[in-house]
Amino acid sequence: MPHAVWSGAISFGLVTIPIKVTAATEGHSIRFHQYHLEDQGRIRTRKFCEVEEREVPTHEIGKGYEVSKDTLIALTDEDLAGLPLPTAKAIEIEAFVPYESIDPIRIGQGYFLEPDGQVATKPYTLLRQAL
Repeated sequence: MPHAVWSGAISFGLVTIPIKVTAATEGHSIRFHQYHLEDQGRIRTRKFCEVEEREVPTHEIGKGYEVSKDTLIALTDEDLAGLPLPTAKAIEIEAFVPYESIDPIRIGQGYFLEPDGQVATKPYTLLRQAL
């Protein structure tokens, strides 16, 4: 059973319907591990500081945006949480376009939208039928 990859709401006008998004496809590719041929020990990816030339523990690792080769803007979790993202949990329906006008190359992985909870089922069904 696929699990929700995102939950939020569809909003149009004064109507807001809670939804969840699930992937329409599943990956069935085979994933391999790297191992040491001599003793079959797992090979792991280490976090390594290029300046100090040492392995760095997770609590010493931060996030940053590289503006240029020599300029990095450090960002904290608090910085990211404080960003005003009015659309972070809502999909605002503004317009509809004919299916033929969408280039299939631009459509990546497909997703299903479904109502999130019993209360959302009826308005979601009405929206789906209207579309």
